[in-house]
Amino acid sequence: MKKSFLFHIILFPSAIIGLAFLFSLPYHSVKEKTITAFNKEQILLAGQASQGIGNMFAMFERDLRYFTQDPAVITLNDTGRDRLRAFLAAHSPDLLAILRLDRDGGILYSVARPEALPEELPATVLARLPLSTSTAVHNIFLRDSILAVLFSPIDNGGTPAGGLIFILSFEELVNRYIQPLKADPNRRTWVINGDGIILHCPDPIHSGTHISETAQAVDGSSLPAIMRETARGGQGTGSFIFRNLPGNDSRPEINHVVFMPIRLPGNNHWSIAAAVPEPAVLANMNHFRNNWLQAMSVTLLTLLGLGFFLIRSQALAREEKKQQRYEEQMVELMDFTPIGIIVYDIRGTLLYANNTAREMWRQYSPAPLEGMNIFDIIHPDYRNFARQRFWEALRGHPSDPYVLRISLPEGEMRSMEIHTSSFDFSGQRCGVSVLQDVSRRLRIEEEQQRLVTAMANTQDAIVITDRNGTIEYVNPAFSRITGYSREEAMGQNPRILKSGRQDRPFYENMWRTLLQGMVWEGRLINRRKDGSFYTERASISPIRDKYGEITHFVAVKRDISHEVELESRLHQAHKMEAIGTLAGGIAHDFNNILGAIIGYTELSILQTPSGSPVREHLHHIRNSGKRAADLIQQILTFSRQSAQRGKIPVNIVPLLKETLKMLRASIPTTIDMRFEIAEPEGWISADPVQVQQVIMNLCTNAFHAMSDTGGTLTVGLRRKAVSGSGGDAAENFSCLELQVADTGHGIDRAIMGRIFDPFFTTKEPGVGTGLGLSVVHGIVQDLGGTIGVDSDARGTTFTVTIPETGRPAAEEQPRDGTPPHGSESILFVDDEEEIRKTYRMMLEQLGYRVTACETPIEALSLVSDSTRRFDLVISDQNMPRMTGTELLGEIRRRRPDLPVILCTGFSEQLTEETARRAGASRLLLKPIDYRVLAETIRQTLHGGGQASPN
Repeated sequence: MKKSFLFHIILFPSAIIGLAFLFSLPYHSVKEKTITAFNKEQILLAGQASQGIGNMFAMFERDLRYFTQDPAVITLNDTGRDRLRAFLAAHSPDLLAILRLDRDGGILYSVARPEALPEELPATVLARLPLSTSTAVHNIFLRDSILAVLFSPIDNGGTPAGGLIFILSFEELVNRYIQPLKADPNRRTWVINGDGIILHCPDPIHSGTHISETAQAVDGSSLPAIMRETARGGQGTGSFIFRNLPGNDSRPEINHVVFMPIRLPGNNHWSIAAAVPEPAVLANMNHFRNNWLQAMSVTLLTLLGLGFFLIRSQALAREEKKQQRYEEQMVELMDFTPIGIIVYDIRGTLLYANNTAREMWRQYSPAPLEGMNIFDIIHPDYRNFARQRFWEALRGHPSDPYVLRISLPEGEMRSMEIHTSSFDFSGQRCGVSVLQDVSRRLRIEEEQQRLVTAMANTQDAIVITDRNGTIEYVNPAFSRITGYSREEAMGQNPRILKSGRQDRPFYENMWRTLLQGMVWEGRLINRRKDGSFYTERASISPIRDKYGEITHFVAVKRDISHEVELESRLHQAHKMEAIGTLAGGIAHDFNNILGAIIGYTELSILQTPSGSPVREHLHHIRNSGKRAADLIQQILTFSRQSAQRGKIPVNIVPLLKETLKMLRASIPTTIDMRFEIAEPEGWISADPVQVQQVIMNLCTNAFHAMSDTGGTLTVGLRRKAVSGSGGDAAENFSCLELQVADTGHGIDRAIMGRIFDPFFTTKEPGVGTGLGLSVVHGIVQDLGGTIGVDSDARGTTFTVTIPETGRPAAEEQPRDGTPPHGSESILFVDDEEEIRKTYRMMLEQLGYRVTACETPIEALSLVSDSTRRFDLVISDQNMPRMTGTELLGEIRRRRPDLPVILCTGFSEQLTEETARRAGASRLLLKPIDYRVLAETIRQTLHGGGQASPN
């Protein structure tokens, strides 16, 4: 039986294929003959066009040769001119113009049809015409048209006398000789010259282009070869596939083409080609083809019908036997399946239950199943639902699995998953249900759901991966922390969070711990989807299967970025407190030392002639001492233990040059320094020491970047106009732009956002403090400016912009000249011997009578002595056993009219305001400037000198 069926299966397709082949042979024969006849017709039409064009050019060539030998034309007398004009008029509209050229190619005479050619056209033609020594045909392509040019040289008794040109209308040639070919709308024609340039084609956009360009633009398999053969002057037929034809919906289409040459004067030639799509060629045999197809179709359908009925009759017989055997096998199969199966009629009466269903029932009741109604054992809450599903199944709509509660005889309730359908059983329509006890599974699912809900609502990120690290689960907290959605994370590796902050040994240790079956706990810095970093505390545990093999890993992660930030701030606060304590401890002693240095320098300057070179050196020493004093103030300001200095007009140009000069001495010769200071002056409102600190810190930072390899340090200053935020011209202002560029190793983009953080440094311990750039950032912001950084592997450029204030008024300029002098008696109190000596000499240099003492007790004794008369007391603040303010109080009790000036190198409690409230006339900060000291004394003595205590 099976062999017979296979025989029929193979026989009928083979017969159909054989018949189709036999029917196709006559059709293809007729098709080939039709194409051959059509090609002959095309050759005839193309030959007529070729001969017509060739004859016309031969006629004009004879006329042209005649005129080139006509003496009247050679000499170009009136007769010759008249003959040329008459010839032009007689051959309109084919002939557009006649040009008579001299031996150099210039136009001696031209005559043209004004309505056909513009006046300047002959010159245009001549400019594009390659002159020759024999008769030649040329093509001239203008913007809107193509010209055919026939040229012949003129010889006057053996001497070249120029030439004569006929300009012909190519459009007239096409309309007269090519147009008949285009009478068939399906025919496409081409005219190509001997150089392969297309003169005429179906798409005007290709006129004037080379056949190679057109062949590339149009996807044709054999078209390029046909075009080349046509351009060479060949003759023949061919076919090609045209895929990109207008109006053809870009479908491949076979075209049949004929081509032949057009013989022109001077051994020149054009070629003409005509192509027609194959459907148009075969249009005349459509009736034959349709009748042939109908005959073939009727024959094939008849064979198919006979074969179908034969196979169908055999199949029905087999189907009856198969159905009977199927029912028997189904009952056997249902008895052995591990899933409970029951069959019942439309009333619910049980007809059949397989062994598994019987065993499920016997576990809970010894009562027999046969004859019971299945709806009676369903819990009342589910009974109507079960009936509805059963009737839907009878109507041919199998239901999805559903769960029912079953009431057992002992009162126990069990959950059953049921899938119901209908089929014919023993000749009647019955329902069949597949049963599975899912009570335990539902309890497990409920527990799992509670676990999933807990994981979904926890604030910690939970990630589960397989043994290879592929992510299989993430909870919502993971998406909230990292920015990766669940869909983006699934199937990925946790490496998507890798920040580069942990090195390879870190991860190797983590994986070694996990693969040993132990729990790994630690802290990591990871990268979010948006590129930002965060710190997390992670606990990763391996998950084992029942064989003890590690199959998965579960990671519980908590974002502790906020806690880390608080720890960092606390750590920074401790550092700042330590710096403040250190700064306060050394400020007093250091300022006293600077006071002696600056004081003696001031005295040496006063005692040195103005022309002496030593005087300039002393000025440098004094300025350096003042900068050191100001640096102490900056340290105190940074540690929040000293008020900020005031801002004054500062010309940044000399300050920049002086700072760079000082830096040059300390920077190695392997680093080349370049200065690009484009401005003669630039005024800003700032503290000079802060500005110098910005310059030195940026240059030092650049020097460290090039310390190993050397390089170039470029410092530039220029003025820059800045537009206001509102775009109003009135808001525009000028600023100074300072650029410090190096050719070092650059800054890693991963730390670019932290370079201005206090104490952040990438240098080795002992090389940097991490304060340089943070101090620069703070100073620039305080000046109302901005700082930016641009870095790559070729180096780093810091750009600082500070608003320009302009040159200060005359009264704001630093004062020169001799400081004010006096002759009063001054009591100077300080526990440092060098300070007493220095300031005593400075005061005596100013003309005062000075008494210096070491202790406040000695000072009180001198003030109380009625034989001594002092006009002013200058006292240090920090002295053993008694401070300056305490001494001030005692002096006020004894001499309320005696003014007191307090001095301090550093005091956390003493400020200008607290000193005045205590009754001091002034408060001077050490080291004291010579001029400031002189002016303060005069202001105190002339102004009454006494503050009223609060």
